[in-house]
Amino acid sequence: MKSNIFILTKAMFKNDETLSNITSRSTKKKSFFKSKWGILLFVLFLTVTMGLSFGFMISELYDAMAMMEMQSLILRLVVPAAGLMVFMFGIFYVMNVFYFSKDVDNYLYLPVRAGEILTSKFLVSLVYEYFIIIVFFLPILVIYGINDSAGVLYYVYTVLALLFIPVLPLAVASIISMVIMRFSNRFKNRDRFNMIAGILSLFVALGFNFGIQFLTNRMSQGNNLIISDISDLPIFRITSLVFPTSHFATEALIAHNTLMGLVYLLLLIGLSLLAVGIFYVIGNTIYFKGVIGVSESKADRKVLTKEAMKKGTTKKNILIAYSLKEFKLLLRTPIYFLNCILISLIYPLFILFPIFMGSSGDKAEIEQVLTLIRSVDEGVLIVGMVGVGFLLGSINIISSTAISREGKNFYFVKYIPVSYATQLYAKILSSFYVEAMALVILYSLMIFLFQVNIGFVLLSLIIVALASLLVNQIGMLFDIFWPKLNWDTEQKAVKQNFNSVIHMFLGFGLTALSVFLGFKLAPTFFTGFMVCFLVLSILSVIMHFVLIRTADRKFALLS
Repeated sequence: MKSNIFILTKAMFKNDETLSNITSRSTKKKSFFKSKWGILLFVLFLTVTMGLSFGFMISELYDAMAMMEMQSLILRLVVPAAGLMVFMFGIFYVMNVFYFSKDVDNYLYLPVRAGEILTSKFLVSLVYEYFIIIVFFLPILVIYGINDSAGVLYYVYTVLALLFIPVLPLAVASIISMVIMRFSNRFKNRDRFNMIAGILSLFVALGFNFGIQFLTNRMSQGNNLIISDISDLPIFRITSLVFPTSHFATEALIAHNTLMGLVYLLLLIGLSLLAVGIFYVIGNTIYFKGVIGVSESKADRKVLTKEAMKKGTTKKNILIAYSLKEFKLLLRTPIYFLNCILISLIYPLFILFPIFMGSSGDKAEIEQVLTLIRSVDEGVLIVGMVGVGFLLGSINIISSTAISREGKNFYFVKYIPVSYATQLYAKILSSFYVEAMALVILYSLMIFLFQVNIGFVLLSLIIVALASLLVNQIGMLFDIFWPKLNWDTEQKAVKQNFNSVIHMFLGFGLTALSVFLGFKLAPTFFTGFMVCFLVLSILSVIMHFVLIRTADRKFALLS
């Protein structure tokens, strides 16, 4: 069993382009950005950037909490958050790697157990979860240790904790996905069920996440007892029950210089290994029954009427027709739908759930926050809306993977009698369709919660559209420079595409910059609108010419 898992894992690492670039010793000349050192330097850059971003905030928070001897609250919040984030991202990644990846069919014919295939895929998925952990949480824990004047042992415990924290959440996400996909063979239309299963898994993750908050609210509602220890707070008691490994990791870091710290660390390692064992047993039982035939599709064989044929062949504007073609492709391909469309629409739920699921005490606190937000000047808000456009355009990875998704059919882009400019902006327009759905949710919330007037809504929509256009142009430029055309599964075109990662983090940085400038400059509404409108318009025009010229030059070299 061990040899099979090792061999399968090694094969999957080699089959994964990103991981292969990091671990391979190949002497083949590669682009620096796709080489081992390029990827490692990029991860290091993201880690340092996040560290600098969180550094000042964590230091200030630590000093404030230390005055009340409650600095351990930082660890009690950060470590469980790491487990929850792994669980949320794990649902997406497990569905892609375990089921939607086309290399699955190759492994099914091998004389190996289902559990061995699953364990190997689990290890590959775990590496990607480590990337999230390192970028987002390692800087916070290191900064906490520096402020706490912790010794070397703390950092050793931190490394071990981060190695094992993702194991249990990822195992739970995997088991949930396998149970859902177990029933896929009972549905005739596999593509439709795969899409529904992905959506269902995501909402299970969301329900799981917000269910913790709901239970916490219920436990604390009407509780007038004096809490003598931070760990007695309902939020920590619930998260300890849901993901006990996060609790053990937290306690191990807090008590790293005592014997109990070692005990908690051993419990973390032991429970994580037990979770992998349970995952192996369950996967060995149900995985094959859900994955066999998962790549099959069903043809409707619909007979078109004369009216339907006439409607389908009606002449349309080229830009609109091409963008609708792109949008339909995103809707009909499960991996594209989950990673390009659905992920752009779930973030408003993070705002909705806490508001409508909170207790009366929470709603009073939320109302105080809303009152504070409503007092912010509209000039600051209009500049902040630039950040909303950047955020929507970067989370949505449609533009930053548009060329890569063409794959081996890229010749279609070169031979179709449509200019490159029209094709590129049709792909960007398909991205706008998705962002429009997210904006409906966000603006409904703004009107209901922040009581903004219709004039602000209309003018801010212009700003958001321009900001989104600019960041989508940048994302498209990344994918033109470094397209990932040689792929055998749609997952590699979107999920394992570093262009989308760079694009996303750039969007986060631009969003933070917009919010910072809004509060720093505090312009009037008219001044803020005009400056944002002019700057974004000029940058978008410049990016247009750069985009078209780059496309003409790069596409000539691609085949």
